[in-house]
Amino acid sequence: MIEQASIEQLLQKTDIVDIIAHYVEVKKQGSGYVCVCPFHDDKNPSMHINSIKGFYHCFACKAGGNVFKFVMDYEKLNFVEAVEKVASWSNFSLTYTSQKQDNKKSITHILPTLNAFYKQNLAKNKEALTYLYKRGLNDEDIRTFELGFAPSSNETLRLLQNEQITQEEALEVGAIKQNENGAYASFINRITFSIYDHKNLLIGFGGRTLDEANMAKYVNSPQSKLFDKSRVFYALNLAKDTIYKQKEMIICEGYMDAIAFHKAGFKNAVAVLGTALGENHIPLIKRLEARVILCFDNDNAGLNAAVRSAHLLSLAKIDGKVVLIEGGKDPAELVATHQEKLLFNILEKGIELGEFYIRNLITNFDLSSALSKQKALEEVQKYTFNLEPLIANSYTTLVANLLGVNINDIKLSKNTRKNIIFFTPTKQNKINNISELELLKFLYENQKAIGLFKLLSAKEYFLHQDIAKAILEQKDFNDPSIRELYEIENIKILNNLEEFLYAICKINFAHFNKLKNLNLKQAFKKQIYNLLNQNLEKIKKNYQNDENFFNHLMEVLKNVQFLDDEGSLELFLSRLQKNIKDKKAIHYNFEEEVF
Repeated sequence: MIEQASIEQLLQKTDIVDIIAHYVEVKKQGSGYVCVCPFHDDKNPSMHINSIKGFYHCFACKAGGNVFKFVMDYEKLNFVEAVEKVASWSNFSLTYTSQKQDNKKSITHILPTLNAFYKQNLAKNKEALTYLYKRGLNDEDIRTFELGFAPSSNETLRLLQNEQITQEEALEVGAIKQNENGAYASFINRITFSIYDHKNLLIGFGGRTLDEANMAKYVNSPQSKLFDKSRVFYALNLAKDTIYKQKEMIICEGYMDAIAFHKAGFKNAVAVLGTALGENHIPLIKRLEARVILCFDNDNAGLNAAVRSAHLLSLAKIDGKVVLIEGGKDPAELVATHQEKLLFNILEKGIELGEFYIRNLITNFDLSSALSKQKALEEVQKYTFNLEPLIANSYTTLVANLLGVNINDIKLSKNTRKNIIFFTPTKQNKINNISELELLKFLYENQKAIGLFKLLSAKEYFLHQDIAKAILEQKDFNDPSIRELYEIENIKILNNLEEFLYAICKINFAHFNKLKNLNLKQAFKKQIYNLLNQNLEKIKKNYQNDENFFNHLMEVLKNVQFLDDEGSLELFLSRLQKNIKDKKAIHYNFEEEVF
């Protein structure tokens, strides 16, 4: 079993936004994050994520909880499986009870161990170093990007054995592969490129062969518990801070190109891992809130990758442009030959994503007849009809010019006005009495005050009955009412018990003030609470000791709550009025003086 303390530490360390972003697209909104809820047929961002408190809550279907609950429900895992998955993504080593420790060791140390081994080998391999130096890299580049060299399979297997890493564990992280002949290293006689995720967890490697006859010039780690190339950018761990600042990212084709961009001063460059962009990259790009520059080689592979990527990004409403490097060179070659200025000039140019995609579509038609022009237009419309009307219509002149037809003959949007549904969470449909919400939040965070609250007020006095009930029953963030409380913005934190008593006065008065057809007893209580609310600061000035003021005010509220006959309440009101007028303390021995 996993030790409870270890689970709690993981919960504190884990960024719930990062984990949920593995599954759905997450957007910043105000002080929190929102996403489309994956647990019902949601068309709007109904799910809110509180990164500070570590919970999610859907205002539509009421799904919610902590990060473990999300992973459990999304992947249909049990609790232990969900905890272990979150731990692997968070680079966290869980601690297990002794009976399970042997077969539940952390696996996150395996790849760093292998990486250290690869880096040591590179320092001893002249052929690999010579290749890297010829490509324009120096020792500092090699250290920064943690390049290494994977030797023979036997040497890697021997290292794993010496480090007491089992074949099962090595397979789990992609360090080795297995076929009918047995286990063998995933990387053999290759320069290695360390691949980190955006949270600086080493998740895999890329490998470049030095044997030009080898058809597989580059290979990546196999799909594993840690590594999924469709969700990762190479060098993002080094580029993310610059991307956040500049709100722009360069996406190129390979490891060497990304390193070259960094050497040339473009610290916001990343690379895809062997393929064009995929759907799983989109949430990560949107989290970065970055404009994208696609920089690919101007060959068939690069052009095809640029077309697919431009199509995907533009449909996802991500702004950007495409840059194709002419002359059969790539960024790594330009930097290696000291042509960084040319690289700067190339990046200044480029074609907007949608325009690039449309131009490419139309080049596939000869346009020699009206029929071929019509077919080209229909192909363009398949794309633009999926764009927002304003964006689609902005390409009208471009398409008319490319087809050589009258602009009035071009229709690029369906021109159907969509019914825009503005999502209004349930929390906004309630009357958000600020004092009430402040008091409820104080009670949740100071549960020892619940007993005092029950002496001075009542759950029935609250407008937010569901939240009050959950707090008084000491529920946690698994309760949707508690989550909704923390999703309401601009609620200040009560600093102490004195402010807590002030809030009690406001809540109690608000309750009686909203009642219609009050009986005499209720009317007296309303007047008492109103008198207190209007004079609390004046009353406090009559005390030299704050503690006495607090105790006396608490006694007053307690007695008002429990006095149950009209005569006692009338007498109490008159004495309170006289105390305030005479600038005296408000405490009485009520048993002697009131009853």
